[in-house]
Amino acid sequence: GQTRSQRLFLISTGIDPRSLTFQSSDEFYMFMDMRAEFKWLSYQMTLKRWVLATEEYNRHLMMKNGQSVMPKNPQALLRVLGNIELKLMSKI
Repeated sequence: GQTRSQRLFLISTGIDPRSLTFQSSDEFYMFMDMRAEFKWLSYQMTLKRWVLATEEYNRHLMMKNGQSVMPKNPQALLRVLGNIELKLMSKI
């Protein structure tokens, strides 16, 4: 279930908070595989590319986990990619 603040966020924005984060390590690793396959780099991503990437990610997610999965919002992918790139840059 959702917390009270998650329900309030859903009611006030129309966005399910679960669509803004990855819920499992499987979702994260699938994203990482797709990031490598499609060469997603934050500085090359336009708004349109984020939307297309999210649609592709959600399509893969549903194929893997079925219809019961929570489709992701582009913001979820943007955040994860930004965090990964920061971690990679700090290692260089």
